[in-house]
Order: sequence, then C-alpha cells, then structure tokens
Amino acid sequence: MGCRSSKRCCCVSSSCEGQIENGPVDTPGASFRSTRHVLNRETGKVFEEVIPGPVWSILKGLYATTACGIVPAHPLRCCLRRLTQHAGRKMRSASSKKDVRKFVDVYSIDMEEVLLPLSEFRTMNDFFTRELKPGARPVDSPEDATVFVSSADCRAIVFPNFEEAARVWIKGCKFSVAELLGNSAAAEPFLRKSGCSVAVLRLAPQDYHRFHFPCGPGQVLSQKCLSGEYYSVNPVAINNSSVDVLTENCRSVSILQHAGFGLVAFVAVGATLVGSVELLQKEGSDFRKGDCYGYFQ
Repeated sequence: MGCRSSKRCCCVSSSCEGQIENGPVDTPGASFRSTRHVLNRETGKVFEEVIPGPVWSILKGLYATTACGIVPAHPLRCCLRRLTQHAGRKMRSASSKKDVRKFVDVYSIDMEEVLLPLSEFRTMNDFFTRELKPGARPVDSPEDATVFVSSADCRAIVFPNFEEAARVWIKGCKFSVAELLGNSAAAEPFLRKSGCSVAVLRLAPQDYHRFHFPCGPGQVLSQKCLSGEYYSVNPVAINNSSVDVLTENCRSVSILQHAGFGLVAFVAVGATLVGSVELLQKEGSDFRKGDCYGYFQ
C-alpha cells in the first residue's frame, strides 16, 4: 500500500507500562542554531547534528520568527508542495545515480552495514530506501511484550501523555489526538484511557529510512492516508505555534493491536522534500516486534 507520509513517526500507545529502549534523543533548546545537540542513549554522549548553512537560513526565514513565521501564507504552502513533488521525481530519475556517492561522502554513511554495494543502486531514491544487512539493527528484548523499542534510526523524544507533549514540544495551536488521527472516532480509545504516552521520532537525511514495528506480537487493524501540507518536521517548525505540522501535514495513520500495550497509533507525517511512504504490510497483517513496516522516500 502506498500513501503520502513522512520522516516523523508519532507512536501513540494506550498503555504506558513498557519502556523506550536505546537510540539518540532530541534535547530541547538550541532550536535556532545551525547545529542541534543530540543525546545518544547507549553511550550517554552528546553529539552535534549539523544542518547545512543554506538549509538553516531557509528554515529560520520560514519558521523562526518571534511572531508566526511566513510559511502559512498560501503561495508558500503551494511552493513547498511543488518543491517536494519535484524532488520526488528527481530522486526517482536515472540521472540521480550520480548523486549517491556525494550523499554518502557528505553524511559519512557507513556502507559496511548496507545490504547492497554502492554500484547496485540505480537512483538516489533506491539508496535513500536502502536495506541493511541482517543483524545491523538488533531488536532489544524481541520476545518481551512489555518493552517498546524505537521503530527507526532517529532522534527520539518521549512524553508520558499528550498534554506534556503539547506543553513542552509540540506548539501547534490545533494539536490534539483527534486532529492527529483524523477524526474523533479514531481518537476516542486513546482519550478514554489515561496515561496515553507519546513518542516522536525524527529522522535526519543520513538515517536509514526504513521503519519497523516498535512492539509485538500484534496485528495491523487499519491504515488511512490523510492529505495535507509539506511543512518541515525540523524542531524549529514543530516549536512554532502558528504551524500545526503534525495535524496539517499529509500523513499516514495506522492503528495497531498489540498484546501488551493494547491499541497503538503509528502516525507517519509528511515533510518537505520527503513526502511519501511505502507500507509493506496490509490491514489484517500479523507482525512481530522489529518486523519492517515500510520506508520513507
């Protein structure tokens, strides 16, 4: 099943009895700098995620004003949409093959863990959706249904409930469970039970762009694609109260049934330049923790 989606997954569980294990996390603050400080959970060390100067200048111009930014203007929303569609066509073209080596060098991507050699990738999109060698991403406690793992290479930030997520991190004035999932009926099971936790997972360009089920065993109950905008998912946009990135962007909403957590909402939210996702499992499919669910492109 193909549908529009993103580089940000918001996994919403109706239970908070599990754990989030390993992976780097975003550290709030420093949103208006050309580097972001990211904490690696495994090593305990903080490293800098560098954003290229021209890209950062554009992000600041669109989202980082003290008032509301200029991106909500209709012409700019259309521009972001056209830009994303153009980027998709370019990355799928044979001519993009020449960009793969440069991409690997710029982002220092470890080719030792990539399943195929560089020469096998025919387009930039082929490389962007690359598979890794078996065992490159071992799943923590694969048989323990009480452990919730990261579903992707990402910068993760986790909150005990929606209210805390909205207060600290997600500043859009329309953010709510119903807006995120597309309607009140989908949100009702998560609102009915207290302690509904939120994990926001942000992928950077150099990351492995396939994503996996964060829990298991379980079943995919439903999948829905919601059309929308292509705002950036960079924290400078998420933290802008005038832009409702998570509820206005195009996104894919999956409701999962899990033996340990109950209902889990897996939401992939569309972004500038990377605006689509391919889901590899259909409604009704059974899954185990760590199984590949799809990829961003």
